[in-house]
Amino acid sequence: MKMPSIFSKKNNATVDVDRGGEAVVEESKKGGWLNTVINVILVIAIVVAVVATYFSFVSTSGNGVPNVFGLQFFSIQTDSMYPTLMPDDLIIDTKIKNPDDLRPGDIITYWTVINGERVLNTHKIHNVYDGGGYWIFETKGDANTTVDPLTVHESELVGLYRFRIPGLGKVFNYLQTSTGFLIVVVIPVFLFFLYHLVQFFRLLFEYQNIKNRIKYEQERGRTEDLIAAAQSEQARKEEERAAMEAELREQLRAELLASMGQQAPAAEPAPAVEPAPAAEPTPAAEPTPAPQSESTIVEIVDENGNVKRVRRTVVKKVVKKPVAGATEPANTEAKAADQSTEE
Repeated sequence: MKMPSIFSKKNNATVDVDRGGEAVVEESKKGGWLNTVINVILVIAIVVAVVATYFSFVSTSGNGVPNVFGLQFFSIQTDSMYPTLMPDDLIIDTKIKNPDDLRPGDIITYWTVINGERVLNTHKIHNVYDGGGYWIFETKGDANTTVDPLTVHESELVGLYRFRIPGLGKVFNYLQTSTGFLIVVVIPVFLFFLYHLVQFFRLLFEYQNIKNRIKYEQERGRTEDLIAAAQSEQARKEEERAAMEAELREQLRAELLASMGQQAPAAEPAPAVEPAPAAEPTPAAEPTPAPQSESTIVEIVDENGNVKRVRRTVVKKVVKKPVAGATEPANTEAKAADQSTEE
């Protein structure tokens, strides 16, 4: 059975990227599930690409068969082992440590020459021969009616069959083609690095934004502190000024009261009051005569030639001279009041 390709598993390590701060982690949680899905797909693609590339190179070179933890992976290409093994099955072999343990009926994978090409083949052991210090194995496919024309030297043994995964070998066969290599290897690797490059710059910009925001908040806090300190200092100065003004007013008031007390003269004793001379008896005043009045009617012609009759009343008041020794009034002349009334 011809087996042109060999495949093995490879461990892949994932590295967490430092988000640069708790704020960035909180911001990235919004699209966390999408990033996780993309990362898983890309990592799987990278693993498959690395495995396919590695085994493609080794199988082409013909320098050996790699294994992972003692397991070897092969893809079945023909139906020579039908119905035990089917084309496109993926088989898993273990390394043969002691050829003496092999018996007829065991399925082995070995190097052989088919159509002039050295290839890997998987057939069942038909007979075992002692070659004098080494073993010779005769093989035959389950679907073949005759044994293989070439025997197998124990140095050509590769692995002992353990189990198979139906259909999975077709996937690895496709990876050996140029189209499969481009789709499964080149494109995923390119997308992987492109995605993480974009993520790197996005995180870098987020880090710069957070850094600038923190710096702005710090500057804002300092400004508010300076304003509060300036307001506190201004209030303190105003309180000191008010206290100083009150102290100066009290001091000026005290000085003013003191100066007023020094300038005020001592009170002089009041002079003794001499007794007033006894008043002489005032002679009895004579009764004042009643005023006399005279009324006359006078005709007056106005500017329009109208004649008006006016009653004219003259009041005469007689003032008598005071008695000797009495205070003389300011005016002792007789006065007449001229009162006119129009009729």
